[in-house]
Amino acid sequence: MRVWDIHPGYLSRNSLMGQHAEIHALLSVVSGGKKGYGSHPETLRWKGHLDKLKCKHDLTVKEMELRSYRHASPFILEALNVDSVNNLEGLDYVDQPAEQFNILRQKYLERSLTGRIPLPVRGSDFWAHHKYSVMARGYSFYKEIQSLLKQKKPSPISEEKNLIEAVLGILEKPVTPKALMNVTQHLWGYFKEEASAAEKEQYLNCPQEQLPALLNNFYYLAQKYDKKYLLHSTVFADLFEVWT
Repeated sequence: MRVWDIHPGYLSRNSLMGQHAEIHALLSVVSGGKKGYGSHPETLRWKGHLDKLKCKHDLTVKEMELRSYRHASPFILEALNVDSVNNLEGLDYVDQPAEQFNILRQKYLERSLTGRIPLPVRGSDFWAHHKYSVMARGYSFYKEIQSLLKQKKPSPISEEKNLIEAVLGILEKPVTPKALMNVTQHLWGYFKEEASAAEKEQYLNCPQEQLPALLNNFYYLAQKYDKKYLLHSTVFADLFEVWT
């Protein structure tokens, strides 16, 4: 039983689907509906943190939807004991996020598996994957991490505990409209020379309240114009929504 603390974009199809199933199993156990795995470390760390488990579920679902996988099992928090949800203490790790990359790397090498986003080798890889997700929380956070990287030598991902935890902490903060507008402007720069007239019109005429849908479209533009750097970004699953 495991729920990964790293972004679900790094998970293979089987790992991603497995995580979704584990999250629902944990909800049943932690909320008191079932007793199985009650003393498992993964179960214990989510007690009092079902609100955070729901966020992990929703992020996992966003990644599933980004890959065109179907989802039909919502995470329902209503009627749960407040003590099972509102623990103000931080969430513990079974394994540190930096170590989780090593665990996944060994697992995937043995089975020739990969996720949508390749596992980072260096801290700079990890930052490249997350930079636009961080920018969506505020440009000051983006500059903060950029400054951190300029002050240190490049290191393998196993030695980037501080960088990883700093980024994960920022990603718990809300997305702001101003920052989201800034992100879309940066992303549009990858397409503006190649985009069709219709695509340019869609971007230029997009109202602010529909920016999440515009980001959704940017992912498909990244596929269309083969922008691998963007295809390996967390931002599309991080902010991905299905609009009907």
